[in-house]
Amino acid sequence: MTVSLLTAANWPLVGQLCWLLGKVMSFIYDFLDKALPSDNGLVGLSIIIYTILVYTCMLPLTINQQRSSKMMAVINPEVQKIQKKYKNKKDQASMMKQQEEIQQVYDKYGTSMMGGCLPLLIQMPFLFALYPVIYNIQQYVPAIKGAPAAVNRFITIPDLTVSPAAMLKNSGAYGMPAIVIMITAIVLPLLSAGTQYVSMKLSQAISGQQQMDKDNPMAGTMKTMNMTMPLFSVFMVFTLPTGIGIYWIISALVRCVQQVFINKHLQKMSVEDLVEKNKEKAEKKRAKRSEKAEKINAMAQMNTKNISEKSSLGVSDAEKEKKLEKARKNAANAKEGSLAAKANMVRKFNEDK
Repeated sequence: MTVSLLTAANWPLVGQLCWLLGKVMSFIYDFLDKALPSDNGLVGLSIIIYTILVYTCMLPLTINQQRSSKMMAVINPEVQKIQKKYKNKKDQASMMKQQEEIQQVYDKYGTSMMGGCLPLLIQMPFLFALYPVIYNIQQYVPAIKGAPAAVNRFITIPDLTVSPAAMLKNSGAYGMPAIVIMITAIVLPLLSAGTQYVSMKLSQAISGQQQMDKDNPMAGTMKTMNMTMPLFSVFMVFTLPTGIGIYWIISALVRCVQQVFINKHLQKMSVEDLVEKNKEKAEKKRAKRSEKAEKINAMAQMNTKNISEKSSLGVSDAEKEKKLEKARKNAANAKEGSLAAKANMVRKFNEDK
């Protein structure tokens, strides 16, 4: 269901990213096929390199997201105080005042309410596109279809296209000791859960969410996520092809390694430094908006001036006189009883006075 939703026609951006990432995966597979002397484990190695490469490319977005999370750890207590202040006030004036005070807090730290969400929103299409490529790898890497069966073997995994659940059920049908197959089928989901849990803990460490106040509603939400996400990971890896399990585990390991370095980098930066950088960025954005507005205003004034000049210079004196002469002739030849004829009678009457 997830794959069909992500590749549906109403997700054009994800579809385009799937095509692009599929080309990357195909390039990696073809390169390994030519570079390595054996076909064994080509698909598994391709998945590992592909995952590392894509998550490395997304590293700047991850850093921005974590920087915003560190800022939110400072901003949230002040926002919560304002929310408690207006907790029982539901009238429109109080709600508007609450929003105004919250906005002032964000302005003080040089960030916006969407500052922490924007990097994540940018990453989401890429994360959505990663999964379908691995799930339908033969569709995106046509060379695998005609390749020998050895390309889908990886260490103690006999076939990356089957799930750990199927491996447990048919443990004696893969030409390897059944105990090895069973241990592999159990270890993969557990390993995915462990790496997922560590990754989440590391990402929360920099924002101080681990020490969040128990009275804060977000504390309960984070605690629930820390329990449900690893369990969800176990279910996904156990029931889907082991190729997905390899991707799931490697992606979590890559995030863990990245997060360790990101945390060390951000710990060296004080909140004051982050605030200063945010204010500098906000000032640059305001300057650009002001410059753009001035250009638009200048263009509008120029267009208005051109229109005015065209309207004033478009008709010469000779053309005006010609039109007036034509109007006089039409008036002189006016039909009897018409308004023009009556106007002529009034004009003659005034001239005879």
